[in-house]
Amino acid sequence: MIGLSTVWTSATATSGKGLLQPILDAGITAVELEYRITRQLYHELLPVIRGQAIQVLSIHNYFPLPEGISPEQASGDCFSLASLNKEERQQGVTSTIHTLETAHEVEARAVVLHLGRVETELPKDGLQQLYREGRWNNEGPVLLIKEREERLRHRAPHLDAVLFSLDTLSKRAEQLGVILGIENRFYLREIPDKEEIGIILDRFQGGPVGYWHDTGHAAAFETLGICSHEELLRLYSPALIGIHLHDALGIDDHRPPGQGEIDFAMVQRYLPDKAIKIMEIRQTATGQEVRDALAFLKNKGY
Repeated sequence: MIGLSTVWTSATATSGKGLLQPILDAGITAVELEYRITRQLYHELLPVIRGQAIQVLSIHNYFPLPEGISPEQASGDCFSLASLNKEERQQGVTSTIHTLETAHEVEARAVVLHLGRVETELPKDGLQQLYREGRWNNEGPVLLIKEREERLRHRAPHLDAVLFSLDTLSKRAEQLGVILGIENRFYLREIPDKEEIGIILDRFQGGPVGYWHDTGHAAAFETLGICSHEELLRLYSPALIGIHLHDALGIDDHRPPGQGEIDFAMVQRYLPDKAIKIMEIRQTATGQEVRDALAFLKNKGY
């Protein structure tokens, strides 16, 4: 079964029906609920979910939209679980527990987490900006070395904060029967990088913590020379519990699968049979493009 993230419809939907009907019309009956959905909209969705017209496979933290956060501010990063500010980190933990409880309520198997970031004085999108401006070949490798050095210099307390956050969250996840999916990220300063995925998985081995692979993010890291897409899958496929499926041209991701350069046949070879499969497609895609993407993936063996 392949589900679709509600990111495709949530930015413009004003009702539960408006959110789900285009997804059903595209022939998809499973979803990942994501962080743009307000509490009111979520309660409108519940009768449809409980009536089993659509199945919730996973939820993307933070969900539903936390109190005090506007829809324009909605983000999987609105609180950093790696923050050195105790109050922000605790807000992240508390809000994630609410997400876990919601996942339990709708019988979703997993919650996808952004873990926060290593704070440095460098801009978060410096590498991506050079690439978009056509300056990558001349300036990118030098900046990449600098970003790696700065990230490593500042990493330790932020990684400790993440592990501390996950200590609490994994205990609650185990009580609720929900798995925490640790997602690979788009910006180098974000946690986890390739090494940190292993550190986290080792720390929580045997617990409700697994790897969540994002194809577009991995493709962007490969384009920027950070790490190989296939290497991530080779290293962590035994712990892989779910995947965001979207295509990319260079670092331009969230394209419908089949409209970019990603080798989805390669990706499919590393997927465990029980992995949750979610298309995470940009809002501008048409219904026909979503149906074509679904057919494309099925043709690749998904």
